[in-house]
Order: sequence, then C-alpha cells, then structure tokens
Amino acid sequence: MEVALAATVLAFTLFGMIGVVESGSKMLDLSRKQTIAGQILHGEIDQLRLQSWATISGYMVQAGGQSQASSNGYAASSTLTTSNDTLLAMYLTVYPNFSYTYTVTRTVACLSPAQSNYNGSGQYYSSAPLLLQVTYTISWKGITGQGYSRTATTLVGYNGLNQVFQKS
Repeated sequence: MEVALAATVLAFTLFGMIGVVESGSKMLDLSRKQTIAGQILHGEIDQLRLQSWATISGYMVQAGGQSQASSNGYAASSTLTTSNDTLLAMYLTVYPNFSYTYTVTRTVACLSPAQSNYNGSGQYYSSAPLLLQVTYTISWKGITGQGYSRTATTLVGYNGLNQVFQKS
C-alpha cells in the first residue's frame, strides 16, 4: 500500500515538473523574442533619425484614408524586409530564422499641416509636411502559435523634433 501511494505521489510530482518546464520554456521564448523585437524597434527609430528630412518626408503620406505614392516607392504603410531595410538584413546575418519569425511594418502619417483634401494634382497637402508620425509595428508568433506584437511611434519634425512612444 505504501509503495503504491509513493508511486502515485512520484507520478504527480513528475507531471507537475513537466508542466513547469513547459511553461518556463514558453516564457523564455516570449522573453527572448520580445527582447529582439525591442532591439529591432529601437534600431529602426535610430536609423530613421539618421535620415535627412527630405528622405523621411518623401515617404508616402496617408491622408483622409487615401494614399499618395512617393518618388522613392515607399507606401504609407509598408512591410519592411531584409531586401529593402539594411537593419533587418543585418539581423538576418545574426539570426538566420529572423525573416520567418518577425514581420515589421512602417506607417507614416502627416500630422501637420492637417489637411485631408485631395487637390487633384497628385498631392494631398497644399504645403510640405512639417510634422510626421512614424509608427513601427513588429509582430511574431510564439512557440505555441499565439501571435504577439510590439509598436513604437516617433514624431519627426521639419526642425528635428523627435519623441518616441512604445506599446506592447
């Protein structure tokens, strides 16, 4: 009787330990991927700050639900890949499975001047943008298949205003 009771207690203990190891590996995977995602977001914003105003304001600006193509071909909301973003290409060399794990999108919106009327000549704004809001969103799936995302937003002004907000 004592041996059967001891075997039962040992079985419950082993099943409990297996559950702890499983949940620990899930948390470790999420923590690791969140750290990498945060590094990528900070890197993208730092890379954006190194760009000239002409480059940043040349990104496609979205106004009134409409999109306007820019000369450099970026969309108002574009998915960044290792072929069109040098920072992501660098991460691919360090993390070979990077491109299969993470998806990064950049969204650019003009905050000033606040005008949403399309003027018919291929422009949405009667004057050049003075303040842009650039949002980077990175998304990934954990080992359980659950989706996660992290967002960082920065304001970039004609005279160099930069401010960053992050949200997980």
